[in-house]
Amino acid sequence: MNFRLREVGLEFLATAPVRLVFEAWVPARRDKVFAAVTADPATWSWFPTLSGGSYEGAGPYGVGSGREVRAAGVRYRETIMAWDEPARWAYRINESSAPMNRALLEGWEFEDGGDRTLVRWTFAADPRLGFRVILLFGRTIVGWAFRRAMRNLGAQLSARPASLN
Repeated sequence: MNFRLREVGLEFLATAPVRLVFEAWVPARRDKVFAAVTADPATWSWFPTLSGGSYEGAGPYGVGSGREVRAAGVRYRETIMAWDEPARWAYRINESSAPMNRALLEGWEFEDGGDRTLVRWTFAADPRLGFRVILLFGRTIVGWAFRRAMRNLGAQLSARPASLN
């Protein structure tokens, strides 16, 4: 990892210079959706741009845990900032293999809808100038990736036996 990002707290989800917020319904109970999203990133076959990753050390995992992920050709090292099962999960990106952001925090919220879950993903960034332009114009692409991920996750969760849903 070559690029260290500024440490930010959870308040950055509301105060970041660039905030992208996306929502989608997933046809599964909130506890199952939360478990899938917080699982080892190596199991994230449902997220189209993620190509691998893992938590650091032995579980159980929670606030303060580290993980590394690879997405869209970039490696990230992260720290879990919130793990409020089954309602909220957030992580701060500490290091990146590409100089795109000065600070980055992603927050996930899960709202109960009975047999389905509303997932809200907040991408909070302080992007470097060149990436700011790409990110603002790329809102459509980021939104597409999120919506596709939620469709994939819903299909994956509903393909499991009923006793697991």
